[in-house]
Amino acid sequence: MKKRLKPHGNENKAAVGNMLMKGSKAKKKRSDSNNCHQCHRRDKERVVRCTKCNQKNYCIPCITRWYPTMEEIDCAEACPVCRDICNCAACLQSNAANKDLIPDVKLCTKDKVQHSRHIVRAILPYLKQFVAEQNMEREEEARIQGLSVTGLQIPRANFSPNDQVQCDKCKTSIFDVHRSCLKCSYKLCVTCCREIRGGFLPGSTHYQVHDVIGNFIIIVCPPESMGGCDHGNLELKSIYPDKWVSELLKKAESIAEMCSITDSPEASEGACSCLRSYQGSEMESAKLCEAASREDSNDNFLYCPSAVNIGKLGVKHFQWHLYKGEPVIIRNVLSGTAGLSWEPLVMWRACRKSRKTNHLHILEFQVRNCLNWCEETINMHQFFKGYSDGLFDSEGQLKILKLEDWPPAESFEERLPRHCREFFRCLPFRHYTLPHAGYLNMSTKLPEVSLKPDLGPKMCISYGADHKFGFGSVTMLQYALSDTVNVLMHTAAICVSAERLSMMEQALKSQQGEMLKDKGKRRYNPSIVRNRIQEFEDPESGAVWDIFRRQDVPKLEDYLREHYGEFRHIDSRLQQLVHPIHDKAFYLTEEHKRSLIEEYGIEPWTFVQKLGDAVFVPAGCPYQIRNLKSCTSVAVNFVSPESVGECIRLSREYRSLPYNHRSKEDKLQVKKMAYHAMRRAVKYLENATADKSRSRPTPPLALRDVPHVASRDVSRVASRDVPRVAPRDVPAVAPRDVPILAPRDVPQNPAMPEIMTVDLGFIREDLEAKKMLLDREGHFVAPQRREYLDDEINNLLDIIYAVTGPAP
Repeated sequence: MKKRLKPHGNENKAAVGNMLMKGSKAKKKRSDSNNCHQCHRRDKERVVRCTKCNQKNYCIPCITRWYPTMEEIDCAEACPVCRDICNCAACLQSNAANKDLIPDVKLCTKDKVQHSRHIVRAILPYLKQFVAEQNMEREEEARIQGLSVTGLQIPRANFSPNDQVQCDKCKTSIFDVHRSCLKCSYKLCVTCCREIRGGFLPGSTHYQVHDVIGNFIIIVCPPESMGGCDHGNLELKSIYPDKWVSELLKKAESIAEMCSITDSPEASEGACSCLRSYQGSEMESAKLCEAASREDSNDNFLYCPSAVNIGKLGVKHFQWHLYKGEPVIIRNVLSGTAGLSWEPLVMWRACRKSRKTNHLHILEFQVRNCLNWCEETINMHQFFKGYSDGLFDSEGQLKILKLEDWPPAESFEERLPRHCREFFRCLPFRHYTLPHAGYLNMSTKLPEVSLKPDLGPKMCISYGADHKFGFGSVTMLQYALSDTVNVLMHTAAICVSAERLSMMEQALKSQQGEMLKDKGKRRYNPSIVRNRIQEFEDPESGAVWDIFRRQDVPKLEDYLREHYGEFRHIDSRLQQLVHPIHDKAFYLTEEHKRSLIEEYGIEPWTFVQKLGDAVFVPAGCPYQIRNLKSCTSVAVNFVSPESVGECIRLSREYRSLPYNHRSKEDKLQVKKMAYHAMRRAVKYLENATADKSRSRPTPPLALRDVPHVASRDVSRVASRDVPRVAPRDVPAVAPRDVPILAPRDVPQNPAMPEIMTVDLGFIREDLEAKKMLLDREGHFVAPQRREYLDDEINNLLDIIYAVTGPAP
């Protein structure tokens, strides 16, 4: 932490100079020029005037209290408003800067083509499944009507684009073909239709069907007790025009064949250098952390580079690990932010609304007590005060409270605009993670008018306690809705007085700590345990994560079903179990994890999340969290092309849950996302192919056909000007129609190819490096300037790619 400068004596006064204003000696631009921008008071002895904007003033007490890392001279050079870190009530609720809320993620044509091909490759196998499921129901309908499949005409359903169409039986989202009652709004997905005909009705009473002419089964509307009207048959309908999905599949297969795109992503063992684990080079070892000690396994190490070292190679690493279902940890992501404070009192200012609001619930939180798992209501100010000072019940015991998935009803951008922008700035791999502009985030492919799932971001604020007390706020074992990234924005140790600390230690003396206690046989590596103890004691440590592999989920579920009676919930043992993970009722202690290793031979990845760490959890990997301190984290879900299949698998699990289960509803609409993502990727690739064919030179002009071009003119081919050559020697062509030949094809003038291949390649690499630097550090540049630079770099890259072809 920087040491704050306190000017004293003639030397410091001379250094600060006219930056400090005293009374009426300073030149005023307006009547309230002496007011402190933070507290709006003008009775302070001394204020600091910003020399950058020459408008904002900050008094010394406010600088000391609200900006402890800033010196007075720093505030004079550029005030918190100019640095975009002002945490006064007005600025925290201001929407003036929302125009650049989401960081710019513009892509050049080459990157968009590569990403679109990646989407086609990842989603193509599942689009084939969608078409096969729909064709089965089409064939059944054609047999009932006595028609051929080609002669079958399916009427369109009358839904508005903003409707979220769900199956009334299994609550799965419907994205195209389904059955619907002509007299009521009852709808049935094609999967439920197939199960009803086959007599497979999971979690349901007998469904009424009517047998017509031998093996033909017509499904009728169920009775009112099941949500139908008990009148009429269910007619086959489609949301999109007939055969749109099958036509899209044909186009996707044609593009995949033309571009040599395989059905599955590359997953060879040599695709990622991380498999060398700790035996690799020193640079690769620095990007890994040991999170498990499984025998005969090459995935005990997790990829965890620093945010400043992520380049194009880092994106390839990320994609490979995401496809394999392995977590990724990115360190020090807060280094790319402006530095807006996440301190408790600042967050209290940001969370509360205007004081003119009369609704009491606006100033209150619904929180969960992690000691008894009961919900309670608490005042905002009291909650944030207890975040660092602690809250105690009537018996003197420390309360462990947790506010999760906040705000519940409105968007994070609307309630906390400044902190939301700060969060977006620190996100790595923005083409995946940005909720509105990520090119590889499938949730962004839904049409603007359609109803979109709430994927965040959401904030979680949890109290934490020292691990020696054996309790703390936890996140129960659960799945994420899809891929998710969780960033730890702030940590604080609860300050407990010596008297209260002694009382707590005496009350817990008889209880045996569960963290890192060695009982019986254990197969943990002792060196791993020592490293984790050191991580727990690290002042920047915030939370302990346990993430299970996808392939270990069946054994994990078997263990929980066998031992669920050993777990306690709300001071009583669990009496009922529906689904061991979707119920969100379990937290595995160290003792449970040891039993899991001994009985089933499975072990989770276990690591400590530190301040500024971004943890990526792939879809389908169960995880649990335990806070070592009071923590403020922000998480956002995204749907990557690599995890579409796993999201579909989870949607099948949701539909098999009981009707009233809290996880029953298919909130993600992954099939609808996949369809629109494929549609947009195919359309872009078709347009790119058409543009490329139009720009192809006809007839091609060989460089040897231009004998009078000087070597200095060849370097101008990448520009917009055509070299001046005698008209009788060169036919009329557009500037981009002049091809560049490889050095071996150019006759007897070695200077020309040397200039073309070396200079253009160097320029291309330099521009790509500048583009990466602008993406990473662009928030320090004025928005208009950044947009201008980004456009110019992309334009130059497009020109070079048109001349030299894609980068190797």
